[in-house]
Amino acid sequence: MELFVNYSKMNDSLFWDSRDNGFPFSVFMPFDTLKKNAGYEKILLKANEGDSLNFIVPAKETFKQIFHKPLPFFLHDTDMIKVKVRIVSIMNTDQFAEKQKKLTEYRKDLDIQEQVNLLQYVTSHNIPTSSKQDNVYFVPEEKGSGPEVKEHSVVSIAYQGYFLNGHLFASVSASNPLQFKLGDTAQVITGLEIGIKKMREGEKAKIIIPSQLAFGDNGSSSGIVPPFTSVIYEVTMLKVSDPGK
Repeated sequence: MELFVNYSKMNDSLFWDSRDNGFPFSVFMPFDTLKKNAGYEKILLKANEGDSLNFIVPAKETFKQIFHKPLPFFLHDTDMIKVKVRIVSIMNTDQFAEKQKKLTEYRKDLDIQEQVNLLQYVTSHNIPTSSKQDNVYFVPEEKGSGPEVKEHSVVSIAYQGYFLNGHLFASVSASNPLQFKLGDTAQVITGLEIGIKKMREGEKAKIIIPSQLAFGDNGSSSGIVPPFTSVIYEVTMLKVSDPGK
């Protein structure tokens, strides 16, 4: 099945739409996957091409079972969310293979477009080429006077994550910071860790990261960050400590 899907809060505030989220614009669900799922997706087996269905589902359970991720910052454990699904097409394996071929060609175009968008951003914001280090742009905003971040340091950070168009997609406050040990697997995206290693306690910096060091050509598993999307993190280094202390 090829589906158009969107998710919104109960107040109809839309937070993800496959048609607005870039490549590939729709969601593909194999029959076996639908059959195994216990949630709302299993109901789609009874639908026909062209049908539209609306669901109200628990946010926490949906993100766990479908996105395999914890809730984003704007949702809470007890929240319900709305899911709207339209069945675009029902394909056999040969039709799906042809569709995938066309999407592969389109993927190449998206890669080029991302590079153009990133170059336009850094140029229009007067970010010098010298700020590009290890394939990320690191722009200091406020100096810090505390310890420098070192390999395997334990750091505590606050940050806001933006797309190049300024849209906020992630936020961690100083009152509830993210704390982790550098080098631990899958704590943060690669580009963010590269930038963090250039900081010291008390410092604020902007880190501009291309998709290959962020969420890649598939986007984030939650669907919030589209494929081939450069991202910006404004980071405050709240604390740096030795892991042995």
